[in-house]
Amino acid sequence: MVRKFLILVFIFLLMISSFGLSNSTVGSFVTIGPSKSYFELDGKPFIPIGFNYEVTWPNLDSLWQAETNLFGNKEIYLQAAEGFFAKLHAHGVNTLRIFFEYAYDPSGSSLFENPLGQINESLINVWNHIFEYAKKYDIYLIIEPFDPYWMSKNWVESPFNIKNGGPISSLDDFLINKEVIRDTEFRFKFMIDRWGSSSHILAWEINNEIDIWYGRDNASTIKKYIKTLSDFIVNYEDSKFGMHHLVTVSTAAPTLSSFMFNAFYENKNLDFFTTHLYLPAVNNPTNTIDPAIQVSQAIAHNLSQMGYSKPYIDSEDGPINGWSLLPCDSYVEYYHNIMWAEFASGACGPGFRWNYISNSNTLIIGLDIYKALSDFIDSPGINWLNFEAHYDPSDIEIQGTVGDYIIPFSCGDKSARIVWILKDSRKNLSKVDFSAVNLEIFGVESGNYSVEFWNTYTGKILNSIRIKAINGSMSLKINFSKLKDMALKVYKD
Repeated sequence: MVRKFLILVFIFLLMISSFGLSNSTVGSFVTIGPSKSYFELDGKPFIPIGFNYEVTWPNLDSLWQAETNLFGNKEIYLQAAEGFFAKLHAHGVNTLRIFFEYAYDPSGSSLFENPLGQINESLINVWNHIFEYAKKYDIYLIIEPFDPYWMSKNWVESPFNIKNGGPISSLDDFLINKEVIRDTEFRFKFMIDRWGSSSHILAWEINNEIDIWYGRDNASTIKKYIKTLSDFIVNYEDSKFGMHHLVTVSTAAPTLSSFMFNAFYENKNLDFFTTHLYLPAVNNPTNTIDPAIQVSQAIAHNLSQMGYSKPYIDSEDGPINGWSLLPCDSYVEYYHNIMWAEFASGACGPGFRWNYISNSNTLIIGLDIYKALSDFIDSPGINWLNFEAHYDPSDIEIQGTVGDYIIPFSCGDKSARIVWILKDSRKNLSKVDFSAVNLEIFGVESGNYSVEFWNTYTGKILNSIRIKAINGSMSLKINFSKLKDMALKVYKD
């Protein structure tokens, strides 16, 4: 009897020890910051800077080659993938938005299940390495379980197609079919069990462009689906880790109609919200100015509709229909302007571009613009945790006729501002004098402020001054002769 009791005690202590060991490996999770404009991690601000990437794209394709190891060069392939993460980190990139599976190949070689219930171990091994390198190089992941665009294009071969043993005959039933929902929960459970303890998961994205791929005008269905999956993720992670990762969803619509308002803007099951900004000038760019203006307007609208109650970010953008319309060299400026316009309009980070350029390595070209923005964010001055990135165009004004040739973007609160000014290159600027631009900032508390003037391509401070705000406003005189654009970081001393 005593022996049996001692055995039970030993088993109990072993269970406690194992539980403590497993929980000690759980890192801190990203949360929403106090101002509700940005994220927080370990008491520090986290502002995502990055882009979309897929598990079979160049640089990650070497992980698949390591799986096959045809020529005995596994370590070389792994080093190539690791080098990609190292390069991202060196350029200030801290986030990748990435689909758990990629349905581009009709054969289903990079699907999680094909057929349903048969797990693709090669994909799992690829993800093991992704998480390994993400941790090592401090890259955070927004993970979405499906690839609906290519699932739709390759529906004939999809394992969800009833003709292939799946549960549905079309994607119109995807959000309501109980078997599909169970499979979706299984996917999240699998990912949570395997990698969910990682602090380098920024968020689970319940679905991608949920408003267009599964039937239209279905706001009530979407809202119910979001609640079902969000509840599952939150409850399962809470029971497993005592906390949970952030949950979001994306829409294809850049801004939402009143019909979809309640399903997204006011949805309490979403910690932050993302839309895709494939706006007319973004889709078919003929210059680098209109895209910046349009994304700024969309972000201001979305944040206003949400009442600034949660962070917002553009999780896809790019020249989806017109990648050949601009000279290749202009694409760095195109993305640069979009990124700064979004961040200076109140988004919780610059948008995540999608690769629509013919050169498969284009996402690596122009990484310096990420580093410059990262340096701007990481430098001291603004307390990002408490900074309220509210957009109000009436809070900034460029005086005189030169104002017709400069487009200002700004967001902030009563004690700090981000300002980005952009020369309007759509117009003839040859005879415009930019040597003494008068910039007025309104709506700030009276007192002493520091103002830093930044080169947005080099990530270097050009100059800094101290100035006094009187009666809620301050006046700045700027020599804007030699640059296409300039960022200002304004904060109270």
